[in-house]
Amino acid sequence: MTLDGMLEGRRILFCVGSGGVGKTTTAAALAVETARRGRKTAVLTVDPAPRLKDALGLDTLDARPRRVSLGAGVHLDAVLLDVRRTFDEVVRGLAATPEQARAVLENRLYQNLSGTLAGTAEYTAVETVFRLAEEGGYDLLVVDTPPARHVVDFLDAPRRLLALLDSRAFAILKDPTVILPAAGSRLAHLVLSAVLRGLERFTGLELVREVGDFVRAIEALTDALHARVSAADTLLRAEGTALVLVTAPEPRLVDENARLAHALAGLGLPIGGIIVNRMLPRALFTPTAPRPPDGLAPAFVSRLRRAYAELTTLAARQEAVLSPLVAGANAPVLAEVPLLPGDLGSLADLGVIARHLFPAPAAPPSAGRLGR
Repeated sequence: MTLDGMLEGRRILFCVGSGGVGKTTTAAALAVETARRGRKTAVLTVDPAPRLKDALGLDTLDARPRRVSLGAGVHLDAVLLDVRRTFDEVVRGLAATPEQARAVLENRLYQNLSGTLAGTAEYTAVETVFRLAEEGGYDLLVVDTPPARHVVDFLDAPRRLLALLDSRAFAILKDPTVILPAAGSRLAHLVLSAVLRGLERFTGLELVREVGDFVRAIEALTDALHARVSAADTLLRAEGTALVLVTAPEPRLVDENARLAHALAGLGLPIGGIIVNRMLPRALFTPTAPRPPDGLAPAFVSRLRRAYAELTTLAARQEAVLSPLVAGANAPVLAEVPLLPGDLGSLADLGVIARHLFPAPAAPPSAGRLGR
């Protein structure tokens, strides 16, 4: 399978992998090329480093889509995903009125919990992907994810948040009386209320009132939040969404990416294909060295043959290092990008990478746009 084949029918492509493998640059090059081929594309990155902004020719990069200048008729936007954004934006988006949002945001219990509840920080970034998929009118979203040690939390955020919303702990937070026996006698309710009031006097916190205020504020949003998070989780697992693993043929990086592929498969998010950066093209090296041109000095011919033999050995070693990852991820290698000279910092450089990602030209696909 080729990268062209992988993209056929895809609407969201997550580039995952370890840090230091060229994942952000690969995602940008892939997005530039698909835009040039006629698809309305956006590249979303969590990397605030200036090199991507500079490579795309942008003065700034933030949470608002910024148009990349690629010529007439070519549509590419760039967006910076901020996994540190507060959950407040999600609340504002779901609230029916500004007053309803303010009731939640100003509640002290919400302020203490919103930054620590499982998945809320990462979900705000996933929410941006979901919103652009639903409302942005794009043919393809290319998402550069956090490094391997954080990408599992990033992609698993909707499921973790759903588990919290469905948990008994959240039910108790909404209604502390659910901890009472099934009969829930009036006497038991009175005892619980007395205990809570005692905690108020002991701690100085207006616990009962604050819990009650929180319950009333969040109750109106719970169903809407549950539906929204569920839809985002469904989008991550949809047929039009794929994960591409970006790696390099180095033992440490391959081992880390193998663990990542295993962890993602355990979440029901299998790797659809692999892109290998800094790869020696083994097809160019065979056990028998080609005949050097006539007229070269014997010493120079000897050095050429020795260098060729070393490169042949290195290419074979790289392939051997990659083999367990390819087998374990049960995914094909979609493209190989060689080690390129210099600091890749321009649109022209991204074009060079794209020629390795897409070695053969393709006709613009007739893909439908994202959204409903």
